[in-house]
Amino acid sequence: MNRVLVIKHGSLGDIAFSLPIMHSICVHYPNVSIDLLTEKKYFNFLSKANYFDNLLEDNRSNNIITTISLLIKLLKRKSDLIIHLQNSSRTSYYHLFFRIFSNVKICSSRKFSHIKYKNPIQGTETATKGLFNQIKLLEIPEIINIQYNWLNRNLDERYSNKTILFIPGVSKKGKYKRWDPKKYSELAKYCEDKNYQICVVGTKQDRESVIPIMKKANSGNIINISSTPAIAGHDKGAPYTVAKAGLLGLTKHLALEYGKYNIRTNCLALGNIKSSTTFEHFDSKTQQKLANETSLKRWGNTTDVANTCSLIVSDNFSFVNGQTIVIDGGNVLL
Repeated sequence: MNRVLVIKHGSLGDIAFSLPIMHSICVHYPNVSIDLLTEKKYFNFLSKANYFDNLLEDNRSNNIITTISLLIKLLKRKSDLIIHLQNSSRTSYYHLFFRIFSNVKICSSRKFSHIKYKNPIQGTETATKGLFNQIKLLEIPEIINIQYNWLNRNLDERYSNKTILFIPGVSKKGKYKRWDPKKYSELAKYCEDKNYQICVVGTKQDRESVIPIMKKANSGNIINISSTPAIAGHDKGAPYTVAKAGLLGLTKHLALEYGKYNIRTNCLALGNIKSSTTFEHFDSKTQQKLANETSLKRWGNTTDVANTCSLIVSDNFSFVNGQTIVIDGGNVLL
C-alpha cells in the first residue's frame, strides 16, 4: 500500500472528535502517504497536528462539474484505500465514482463500500467510539492517545482583554455530543485561575447546556437581547413586538430562579444599531430620518452594545439583576 485517502468534513466539533481516530490511522500506516480531504477552513488547524502528508480541499460544492473535477483530481492520486470518516449521503456518491473508475478499496458505512461499517442508532455511542468501531474493520486495534501540545498558543499575544468564549450548545439532533457541564466548570475554573474571563455564548435553546455550567461554577451572567418595541410598542409587526416583550418577562423570571446561584440576568432593549441587516437596509434619507428620532441624533453602533455588556457582567454591576436597559440614544424615554 502506497497511499491512503481519509475523508472528513463537518463542523469544527466533528473534526475535533475525529483527531484521535486520524492519529491512530497515521500511526497504523507509518510508511504510507496519507491525504486528508476536508474543507479549507480547517487547513491551518490541521496542519499544526502534522498528521497528514497532504491536505486536499473539498469546498462541498453542489455544482456537478466542480464535483467531478475534484473526483478526477483525487483519482489521479491513485489511492489504495479510502477511509470515509464523514459517512454522509452526499459523499457516498464519491464511492460510486471510484468503484467505476478505479480499484481502490473503500471503508465506510455508506453504499458502494467494500468494507462496510454499520452505523449505530444516533446517540447510542459517542462520535469517537463510533469512528473507532469503523477503523477496527481495518485491523487498527486501538485508539492511540494524542498530545495536544501542538495547540499551545500564547493567548496574551492575541487577546489583550483575556476573554474566552464557551459555546456549549449543539443541534437538537446532536444532544448526545454535548460535553458534561462538570467538565466545562472544571475548564472554567482553570481559565479563571489563569485570569481569563469566561463568556458563555448561546441562544435560549442552549439554556439547558449553559445553566448547569453556571450553577456548578456558582457564578454567571445572562444577557437577553430584546428591542425597544417591547417597551414602547410598534405600529407594524405585532408578532415581533410580542416575542421581544416576552424576553423582558423571561429576564425577570430567570433573575428570580437563578439569583440564588449567584447568576444575574439582565436584558438589553436595542434601538437602531448599525449593522448589515439594519442600517444598510435603508436608503440615506431613511437612515437620517431614523437618526433624528433619537435625542443624540445618530445611530448606535455595535461598540455601544458591547460596552454596555461589559459593564453589566463586571463587578461594578454586581447588585443589578432582572433589569432591562435601553440602548437607543434617547428615543424611548422611560
